[in-house]
Amino acid sequence: MKLSTALLYCLIVPFNACKDPVGPDLTRNVFFNSFESQSDTVGWVRYGGMAFVADAPPNGGKQSVRVAGGCIVPHALFQFNGPPLGGTVVLQCWGKNLAIGGGVSLYRVGNDSKRIWISIADSIWTFKQAEQILQCQPGDRLAIEMMSGGFAPSSMLIDLLEVKKVD
Repeated sequence: MKLSTALLYCLIVPFNACKDPVGPDLTRNVFFNSFESQSDTVGWVRYGGMAFVADAPPNGGKQSVRVAGGCIVPHALFQFNGPPLGGTVVLQCWGKNLAIGGGVSLYRVGNDSKRIWISIADSIWTFKQAEQILQCQPGDRLAIEMMSGGFAPSSMLIDLLEVKKVD
């Protein structure tokens, strides 16, 4: 993210203080994060480890984010505004398993029973797209969760994380 965009967020945040964590929305029909700098982790709530690593997939820049955790899940959580007019979205990313695996999920805040999920199990960089789609209503907030491990510690790399409106 460019410095000018980061400064714009600093100006917008005080005016949106009534909302849950402020972050990008799908007004352009896409949420995208390549995890290249600290500004790419603004708004992420961390319950596990989340650190930059100089390892990235093809066309992924120079870095990715390492997500690690143990008992408390999710290990990383991000909430953002869904498509303003509603619609269907899909979740995709590049992932690399470093230990016993993990995954990335997407759901509507307040209705986490309808999650779409990507499993990160390959030890080499692999492009993943959720097999399911998620229907959104106008005004929905969406949440992305990243989990690596559970009762046993684990870690994974994630990059080029994207939520796209497909209709």
